[in-house]
Amino acid sequence: MFEQEIELEQKEGSNWGPFLMIALLVGLFVGGIGVVIFQSRQTVKPEEATAAVEARVKALGPVTVSFHTGTVSYNGPDKPTDPQYKLLTNAGLLKVGKGKGYAALVEVTPQGKELFATVPGVQTTPDKNDTTLYVVPLASRKMVSVGTITKLAQGRFQVNYTWQWTTTPAGEYFDVDGKNVQALSLYERSVLIDQHGANKYHQGAMKASMVLAKGTKGWEPAAN
Repeated sequence: MFEQEIELEQKEGSNWGPFLMIALLVGLFVGGIGVVIFQSRQTVKPEEATAAVEARVKALGPVTVSFHTGTVSYNGPDKPTDPQYKLLTNAGLLKVGKGKGYAALVEVTPQGKELFATVPGVQTTPDKNDTTLYVVPLASRKMVSVGTITKLAQGRFQVNYTWQWTTTPAGEYFDVDGKNVQALSLYERSVLIDQHGANKYHQGAMKASMVLAKGTKGWEPAAN
């Protein structure tokens, strides 16, 4: 009698197995549908896009120009004859003395000291051979507005935006269309653009785009 009861309980338990399996599969299916629906409804809000673009633009940092003061060698990578020295000298911000052998004495003029004091973030670093390295910010990018937000794929959105340059007092001298840059030769202007921060700083707002992806800290620029 006891053995029959055990056998009956085993049969009843085995009958529940398929139902439990079906219930589990249904739960997984419904949960999967829920995840798909949630992801399909996922979008980038304008304020999220704005914050992501602003962070990215800020991370690019300012455009700078560098030069040395003191006894600067004509044989070094940074020469007193380079275009940025010529531009700053013509503008009255630097004074380059007559060459002595393979070097020339470079000094910041009183006008230059006054102007550089108004530029946030100017860095001066003592360098070799009793020279001082100056790194002067010229301009920074500023986001103007966020435009259309387009879904590219699951969790990836393209954000169109506009931005423009904000120049420092020193950056005004490095505007490509300004008289200071235009006074130089074509070769010198090209070197200034390629290596020393000259640009069309007053060309107005420009359009750009970036792809955002969902990261651990929210919407971030996509890795690729």
